Amino acid sequence: MGKLYIIRHGETEWNSQGRIQGHTDIPLSEAGRQQAQYTAERLKNVNFDIAYSSDLSRTRETAEIILGKRNIEVNTLISLREYNKGVFEGLTVEEYSQRYPDQYDASLINDLDFAPESGESIRDVSKRMSEFGTFVKSQHLNDDVLIVGHGGALRSLVADLLSLPIETTWKLVTGNCSLTIIHTYPDNSVLHLYNDTSHIMGRLLQ
Repeated sequence: MGKLYIIRHGETEWNSQGRIQGHTDIPLSEAGRQQAQYTAERLKNVNFDIAYSSDLSRTRETAEIILGKRNIEVNTLISLREYNKGVFEGLTVEEYSQRYPDQYDASLINDLDFAPESGESIRDVSKRMSEFGTFVKSQHLNDDVLIVGHGGALRSLVADLLSLPIETTWKLVTGNCSLTIIHTYPDNSVLHLYNDTSHIMGRLLQ
C-alpha cells in the first residue's frame, strides 16, 4: 500500500484578488509561504519517498517548503499545471464577464468540452491528470508520494483516482494548502482525507 499526499499550492496575490491564474506563473505571497510552513509542520514526520509538483513557481516553492531539509528533489511536470484558462487569465470574474460576456455565459453551464479562447476544457485536463494518476500508481504503488498542484487539476486527479465521473470535479472544492490523502492498492484507491485545512485554520483561530 502507498499513500498519496495531495496538496494545493499556498495562496498568491492573485488568489487574494480573485484573479484567474491558470498557466500564468504567479509566485506565492507571504501568506502563502506561511500556509506552506504550517503544512510542513503538519507533515514533518512523513517519510516521503518522492515528490512531484507542477513546474509553476507557486507549486514548486510550496513543495520545497513542505520537504524542508529532506534530501528529496521536487520533480516538476508541465502535466500537473492548472487548467489553461486562456483569455480569462489575469482577470477577475467581474472583469471577464464584462470583457467576454458570451464566454462567461458558456462557462456557467456544466459543459465538459467548454474552454475559454486559447484555454483548456475539463475533459482536456481530466485526460492529462488521469495519465498522471496511472503513472503514479504504476511507479509508486507502495511509496509515500507528495503531490503539489492546483485546485482544478487536483480535483480532476482525485475524481480519476477514485474512479468517479469526470463531472465530480464540479462538486468538489480544494483550498490553498489543503491536504488530501489517498491510499493506493493494486486494484483500488481509497480516500482517507479530503481538503483538510485544520493545520491552517487552527493557527488563525489562536
